[in-house]
Amino acid sequence: MAQMHVDTQSVQSGAGPEEEGGARRVSEYCKDQLTRGREELSFEELRAERYFLQRQKNDEERLQTLTEMKEKLSHELEEKRKLLLWRESQQVLQTPGSRPPAVSSEPRPDCPGGTSGDLHQSSVPQEPGSSSTSQLSPIQETSVEAGAWSLLEDQDQSQDQSQDQSQDQDQRQDQRQDQNQSQDQSQDQSQDQSQSQVQSQDQSQDQSQSQDQRQDQSQDQNQSQDQSQDQSQDQSQDQSQDQSQDQSQDQEEVEPGPVGGAVDACDPEARQQLLDICDVTSSPGFHCESGPLPPVDSFLQLGGDIYLIYSKVVDEEMFSIHNGATNDDNVLIKVERGRVPWDFHQFGRLKEKSSVDGLPRISCFLFLDGCITVYTSPPEHVFIELTESQDSAVRKALLLLQLVTELHARHVLHAALRPSILFASYRGLMNLERVFPVDWSSSVDLAVQQEVTSAQQLASAHSYIRVGLLEPTSPPQLVDLVGVAETVHVLLTSSRMVPVRDDHGWTADGFSQDKSCDMFPGTRTMWKAWRRFFRSLLNAGGRCSTSVLSDVTEQLSLL
Repeated sequence: MAQMHVDTQSVQSGAGPEEEGGARRVSEYCKDQLTRGREELSFEELRAERYFLQRQKNDEERLQTLTEMKEKLSHELEEKRKLLLWRESQQVLQTPGSRPPAVSSEPRPDCPGGTSGDLHQSSVPQEPGSSSTSQLSPIQETSVEAGAWSLLEDQDQSQDQSQDQSQDQDQRQDQRQDQNQSQDQSQDQSQDQSQSQVQSQDQSQDQSQSQDQRQDQSQDQNQSQDQSQDQSQDQSQDQSQDQSQDQSQDQEEVEPGPVGGAVDACDPEARQQLLDICDVTSSPGFHCESGPLPPVDSFLQLGGDIYLIYSKVVDEEMFSIHNGATNDDNVLIKVERGRVPWDFHQFGRLKEKSSVDGLPRISCFLFLDGCITVYTSPPEHVFIELTESQDSAVRKALLLLQLVTELHARHVLHAALRPSILFASYRGLMNLERVFPVDWSSSVDLAVQQEVTSAQQLASAHSYIRVGLLEPTSPPQLVDLVGVAETVHVLLTSSRMVPVRDDHGWTADGFSQDKSCDMFPGTRTMWKAWRRFFRSLLNAGGRCSTSVLSDVTEQLSLL
């Protein structure tokens, strides 16, 4: 008992070496650590504490290493991106087809950006950071950035492929080494056998040597084939490049340019050059974004504003139109996969010198792979689909005629009027003020597209020309008159218009003289008025479109 009491006192005192009976004893544990503070720790707890401290230290060192590596990779990526952007800008400046045509420096009334001569860029290549690269328009900068990212992705894919090929080669070499080792082992075993097997060993060695020679010959043949294939591919690529260059030169010599000559009026490249001349990017409400198109779900964030999405009212191949709201305003949002803000330009042309405040405010957001156009209602206004409007067909037809009259007065053709893309603007749900389209994909600005002089140059007019409703040389404005007739026919009958021809010319099926007025029982006067309406629009002939629209508007106003 006395001995145990002495040991307990020595443990509690924390003394290291102890003297007992002339013998020196040393404690094998640290009493200060085991009795730290008011807590008494075990060996397992101390070991766990050291483990977690060491683990935390390792995690911090690893995090620091990863952070430094990330900063280094980001710096290298930024340098490569700047280099690619500079190369793309030089290609854009050096390519003849990418420069806007030289025009005079006199001010043009059809260009909201002022003089067109100030927008002409120099084609002399300069170093990055010089004044020429800073003169690129925001649309060209975003296109260059999109090309740079695509090039980076291609480089990453090629690097991954080369890594995979190198791994396959390493695996093949390992397999060959294993085969050689197995052959060596078999030879060692055969040497330990009797002398009667020596000849068979020699034969097997000769066979293995012949196999090695054959393998070497096959490898040499494969290498020669790969080299020949590479050479043939290089030659074919060079030939294809030469042929494409020759074809492009021939096309430049034979075909007219996008600004002057008979070309597709809806060509995206030609429209882009026209927008560069008119400097649409400097217009209020235009925004350039650096990323791809955002997904459209229950909400959409654009330029710091959040738009609630209610429904999708139009869904076509190249664009979709959504109905939504922000704060107290009603909005219509068009999401298209093309990067040419043609709708923004054309709607701005419609709003020029417009005295009616029922037209919406418009804004455009240009992304790397598409464009979003937002139509915002004026204060105390709401948007309703034209086919859902409860107003009379006469009122809606008069507003549609007013829209087309204003467009033609500003030398703008819509060329694809149809009920699905037409909306009505109401003041307080009772007063119908305006009718406007939300899709301008087929429209033409005759003020800058002066080469469009006939209906056959409009893709939307080909169906009318095939049935004989329009002549190929008819004025392009007549396409809008037929579009008005088709839209009003849907509003009246909820069915598509079928043009028919009788002794007096073209009219809509059901509105000819030999047909009864079953659609308007007891109102023969109304039926006669609509009959004159369709005949006037479908038999314009060589008359001016504004004159025809004025006469039809006057006839409907009497109703």
